[in-house]
Amino acid sequence: MHLGYGKLLLSCVFVVLCYSPSGRVFATESDLNTAAEKEKAKTFNFDIPKQRADLSLISFAEQSNITLLFPFDEMKNRQANRLLGRYTIMDGMTVLLEKTDLKAEINQSGQLSILIKSKLKKEEQQMNKMPKRSIIATLLAAIFAPTVATAQDSSDAGADESETVLIVGSRSQKTRTVADSPVPVDILNADDLNSMGGTVDLTDNLKALIPSYTATPATGDGSAFVRPTSLRGTAPDQTLVLVDGKRRHRSALVQFFAPAAGNGAHGVDIGMIPSIALKRVEVLRDGAASQYGSDAIAGVINFVTKDDSEGGLVELQYGQHYEGETSLKFGFNKGFAPTEESFMNFSLEYSDNDALSRGIIRADAQALLDAGVSGVGADSPFGDAPFTQTWGRPETDALRTFTNMGLELGGGHQLYARMSYAETSGRYRFFYRNTEHSILRQRDDNGDLIGGFVFDGFTGVQADVGFTPFLDGDQTDFSFITGIDGDTAGGTYFDISMSYGRNVLDYFLNNTINPGLGLTASLEIPQMDFNVGGYAQREINLNADFSTPIGDNLNLAYGAEWREEVYTAKAGEESSYLGAGSSGFKGISPQDAGEFARNNFAIYADLEHDVTDDLFLQYALRFEEFSDFGNTVNGKIATRYHVTDDIAIRGAISTGFHAPTPGQSNVRTTITTFDGVTGAQVEEGLIPATDPRAVATGGQAIKEEESTSISLGITSDFGESTTLTFDLYKISVDDRIYRTGDIQFVDPDGILEDQTISFYTNALDVEHTGFDLVLTTNFEWSEMTSTDISFAYGFNEIEVVGQRSIGGIQPVSDGTIEDIQNNYPNSRFTLAANTAFGDDWSLMLRANFYGSHYDERGTKGGTIESDGVTIKPGSVSSEIDSIIYLDAELGYQVNESLKMKLGFSNIFDEFIGEIDSGPDGTIANRQSVGLQYPRRSAANYEGGSWYLRASYDL
Repeated sequence: MHLGYGKLLLSCVFVVLCYSPSGRVFATESDLNTAAEKEKAKTFNFDIPKQRADLSLISFAEQSNITLLFPFDEMKNRQANRLLGRYTIMDGMTVLLEKTDLKAEINQSGQLSILIKSKLKKEEQQMNKMPKRSIIATLLAAIFAPTVATAQDSSDAGADESETVLIVGSRSQKTRTVADSPVPVDILNADDLNSMGGTVDLTDNLKALIPSYTATPATGDGSAFVRPTSLRGTAPDQTLVLVDGKRRHRSALVQFFAPAAGNGAHGVDIGMIPSIALKRVEVLRDGAASQYGSDAIAGVINFVTKDDSEGGLVELQYGQHYEGETSLKFGFNKGFAPTEESFMNFSLEYSDNDALSRGIIRADAQALLDAGVSGVGADSPFGDAPFTQTWGRPETDALRTFTNMGLELGGGHQLYARMSYAETSGRYRFFYRNTEHSILRQRDDNGDLIGGFVFDGFTGVQADVGFTPFLDGDQTDFSFITGIDGDTAGGTYFDISMSYGRNVLDYFLNNTINPGLGLTASLEIPQMDFNVGGYAQREINLNADFSTPIGDNLNLAYGAEWREEVYTAKAGEESSYLGAGSSGFKGISPQDAGEFARNNFAIYADLEHDVTDDLFLQYALRFEEFSDFGNTVNGKIATRYHVTDDIAIRGAISTGFHAPTPGQSNVRTTITTFDGVTGAQVEEGLIPATDPRAVATGGQAIKEEESTSISLGITSDFGESTTLTFDLYKISVDDRIYRTGDIQFVDPDGILEDQTISFYTNALDVEHTGFDLVLTTNFEWSEMTSTDISFAYGFNEIEVVGQRSIGGIQPVSDGTIEDIQNNYPNSRFTLAANTAFGDDWSLMLRANFYGSHYDERGTKGGTIESDGVTIKPGSVSSEIDSIIYLDAELGYQVNESLKMKLGFSNIFDEFIGEIDSGPDGTIANRQSVGLQYPRRSAANYEGGSWYLRASYDL
């Protein structure tokens, strides 16, 4: 047996010395001695999952470019730890082998060897007598690693990532597993994120994987292009978004048409990030403002991008909804090594999605069809005539890129840079203007024509069939981050960085009329397409972050940050805002346009203390000064205690804040909506809280939202493959920034204005209470078949516990408060099973459950008529029944590089419950405007779809 083992070793050494696919030149033993001394203080970026020890050691040797000796066969039966982060060789090896029976040792030749502690003496004798008997892992990696990696990716990725060492939530360079975190963290790897098709962007991917994360259908003005999202029922801007640990800039959109719980928010558009660029996503579900600053009330989402210097991936996906609409997605990722001391990783993603049409024919349009009128709905840009109004996901196309670069400067220091650029376009259809719309026909109480274009002599097609405006939203998004990180001679890790981000959203309103322009001399409409203006958001961040270990059990992190935010409203063309303005979206006037800036400065300190092997404590304190509203101080205390080796208790209490953005403080616009019962057009003027008209009604400059978060949980391991976490939480938000309802303004002369006003103000106190339960396990059915199962359940209740009056009136109506509390489901869960059949076949099955909730129209009790008994027709809010969507994906590894996947989203074509007026006519609904489903339900009404994806490893 020894003779055969030796022959294998000599064959491996001979093959690799003759040929190395990686292009490496391998040194002699004396060279290795010299190299080892030079490399002693150098640090490397490691990313190695928890897996078999032989695979981990091969990856370690590759990622650090060293020669490593270990008994290959013996390592197959052992497990190594997760290793993620920047370490020296010996520090990294310590983490990799901690609490195993393995030991790293440098032999007399200066080579790093892995020994088994229980057989240490015997192994040492064997190493001294036959030092060449151990396999040189770096050499073997060049031969065996590609095959091994393929098998690992297809079968074990999900299980490994459940133990991923986290970055978000800790500024210490000491690695900790998810179970060791004092607060709950979700880790989603690249395979998880790509295990679904028919999605528009990352928003849908996260929604399908994290029950506490919600994204509603894209409906209404800018919210059709920047999806409203929520973590634990909070607003989109109450979750901080990071990319590689750096704050991501906001979108240009202040949400006017988000669900009630998120209305008025000004958050980040994660849809600008290409999914193919991601290595993993870390979701911290706990308040973290004292660690990361404004917005981290509900938690933090950190997108970690790929940094490979070689290899890559090409993906092509085609999909189709059961209703016929198609989608196309192409992705490309490639790693390069311009020099031996640098890397560059480039990603590109392109997608094209048809608009979905899921409504019904409106009654007024059906009347025209019944009367034999031709051309009804023919102005649709989506080809879904005779629908005069289209409900469903917008038409979109997007190009997204991301580049991650790094250069080793020597001495353990690295210069890094990251750049992203994206262009997206979307098209969304507005409300139908029927033939009796006031622009076309104005009638008196007797029904006689007294005005409008038809009265003026207009005979165009719109006079016979009406018209439906549609909105184009074009976004450009750019970010650039650069910095230097590394370790000082004293052991302090530092990261000095600068980032710049900009998002621009331009609007173009098509197929509409500005009645203020009148008709031409030939009695025609002079213009029907308008540039109505847009918005821009620009941010600059300067950061200096430090992390110093104090002994073996204490780490002090500290730093400073300076940030500038600039919000810009861009005026539309003159014809879009003259008079009444373009119908559907009045253009931004020069009076409403402008540039608004603010800056802030912050300092923080974060202390992590391993009091004992079982008890961990974390303390954080942060001070920030803002140029527009003043100072804020926030803190956090978190702990984790191991009751046994398999059970730990964790908890945290923290304060947090969301600073009002320049957009929330300064936006001005005219919002056009329609009354759901009468169909009448309603104009609302949104103005700053410091506008004289707002001040006259009790408005004042808005300040920060303040929060207190409390969490308590337990983590437990059952056997070798099952983990259970359960976390209770309560988030109390005071002075929640919210848009007031319509306020009828009376000017100083006592004249009642035709247009109502609204503005943002610190109106509400809101509490979010609930729990998250996550269970992961693995079943080994045979040597060739295994299944990873994950179950994640989230329960959340929202309660408005207080409201401040504005000028003696209630700024937020009882109906809106009821919507805040009831529009989101209290219960959600995802259940996924990933099964690997050998090295070639895999099957993913996933269930997404949405609990019952209420539609935003009407109120639960309805409105009582003047007789005090009868309920007003169309005033009762409908309860939406719970629903489960089932997904499936079958994968086949064609060869070492090519993989095919056939998948189905919502495989049984389930739709959320329809809403009609009910048997007594009291149920509020949108049937009159062509929508039979709840407009902003967390559960979509897209229906089923299938997709086929091919991916090729470069």
